[in-house]
Amino acid sequence: MTKNRATRTRWNVLSVGLLVCLIVYCICLLSPLILAFLNSFKDLRGDYLVGNATGLPRKWLFSNYADVFKYMIVEVTDSSGKSVGVDILGMYGHSLLYAGGCAFTATLAPCLMAYCCAKFPCKFSKVIYTTVIVCMVLPIVGNLPSEIRIAQSVGVYNQIWGLWIMKFGFLGIYFLVFYATFEGIPMTYTEAAKIDGAGNWRIFLQIIMPLVKNTFFTIMLIKFTEFWNDYQTPFIYLEDYPTIALGLQMAFDNSLARRADNPMTANTTLCMAATMLVLLPILTVFLIFQKRFLGDLMIGGVKG
Repeated sequence: MTKNRATRTRWNVLSVGLLVCLIVYCICLLSPLILAFLNSFKDLRGDYLVGNATGLPRKWLFSNYADVFKYMIVEVTDSSGKSVGVDILGMYGHSLLYAGGCAFTATLAPCLMAYCCAKFPCKFSKVIYTTVIVCMVLPIVGNLPSEIRIAQSVGVYNQIWGLWIMKFGFLGIYFLVFYATFEGIPMTYTEAAKIDGAGNWRIFLQIIMPLVKNTFFTIMLIKFTEFWNDYQTPFIYLEDYPTIALGLQMAFDNSLARRADNPMTANTTLCMAATMLVLLPILTVFLIFQKRFLGDLMIGGVKG
């Protein structure tokens, strides 16, 4: 009884106010998603445009999703200079390659650099740590034209694997996360391996990485979500490999292939259906790995 009384929530004005603010915040986040889901099943002229933009569909049109697969096409130019269309399945494939590869390289780079700085301390490691902090504080603007020019010069422009290389950078908050994680690992884990003759790479791959795999995978999932929703980078660097996020942006901008006879042109309900199809993979990933998204990034100490 004493334990239950101690753990019982004590309500006061502050806690009630915070609860109300949290509920309002959740409603503000979920309302657009629910409205988009409902509108994705409506008829544009017979339902959505006649004053039923916020209610339930008068007739549930599941064919809207079939129309998205049929008409959501982006025109690109192949190697021979011929114009071809990329449908939504092709854009899904490009998104998986772009988001998956960039998420891995963008996570691996700060992991490697943070490990070197944390476990091999020297003056240069302090310089790298300071550089990361300074780059996070100072905004870097105006470098896009030079990035495009360099990418074209070295042959990585308009290549998905080229963006994997371009995203292999360690600057950012996740360097600090990995740095704190590696500093929290006691030397006891690696001393035995050094006595047995293991090299630095073997220690990193077989001893350190299993300890930080949860942190690595969690950050990779966060980066995957970020790159999946990104349409600006593919729009600039991937002219011939449109992603699903870019296709959705073009649908809202009415710049899909065959604009004159494309039913998705200025069709809000079909665009909402396309939005749900873009959201579905990320929602699935979140539901499967929600514990990793919401869990902490701490590592336990030595037991024994």
